[in-house]
Amino acid sequence: MKSHGFTLIELLIVVAIIAILAAIAVPNFLEAQTRARVSRTQSDIRTQALALESYFVDWGSYTRDSDSSLDTIGQIAGKGYTEYANGVVQLTTPIAYMSGVLEDPFAKGTQTMAVGGGGSAIGYRIASGSWSYGSSGFSDNQGSYEVMQQMGPRQCYAIIGIGPDKNRCRMAYKCFPFMQAASGSDYGAAGPGTDLGKNQQPMCWTEYDPTNGTVSLGDVYRFGGDYRSGRFMLNGQIVGRQDPIGGATF
Repeated sequence: MKSHGFTLIELLIVVAIIAILAAIAVPNFLEAQTRARVSRTQSDIRTQALALESYFVDWGSYTRDSDSSLDTIGQIAGKGYTEYANGVVQLTTPIAYMSGVLEDPFAKGTQTMAVGGGGSAIGYRIASGSWSYGSSGFSDNQGSYEVMQQMGPRQCYAIIGIGPDKNRCRMAYKCFPFMQAASGSDYGAAGPGTDLGKNQQPMCWTEYDPTNGTVSLGDVYRFGGDYRSGRFMLNGQIVGRQDPIGGATF
């Protein structure tokens, strides 16, 4: 009995079919991964928000800011434990409101910074309405201390995940719940006086919306406490007081 193999045309057809299926499957797989990471981010942020609320019940205030997990390693330029933005540390010790630092799935390898010897900013940032760098001897970062002096502290917080675009919007979050335009290194090629900052990110709070594309601009947020007592821009709309407070422009 004579055997027959595949012809070249048949092999080419099979290869073409496999390529078409791969072209359909791979993007769907990557989008599924992104959606799963967004879901994890939202779940983590809910967990951290619950920890912040538990902390508030015990202490009558929320934690300090938290820039990232960098705040958990060592001391910065000789500053003491209470002098830098280690809000996430306050949630883990001496009382474990969380068992450890939660890792933003979108931050791996994307937010490397040089603070206290360097490291990767893998955690979710906390914006506190009741603490600022300037009040602890640091320079007035993003004008937050000036805002705090003029407006007074607010018992509120925002938790920030960088989202699928892997860049945090440059919304001067240290001023939270007020808004002041960032300056200096926060501006990218667009320069001062524009709506875009570093890495061409919006210069206001911009929420991630999957309807704009699975990977699109915006961060994942959760707000808590009395955050509407301030005045800042979220998705192009004023949150909180609609009128300037005390004649200030923040």
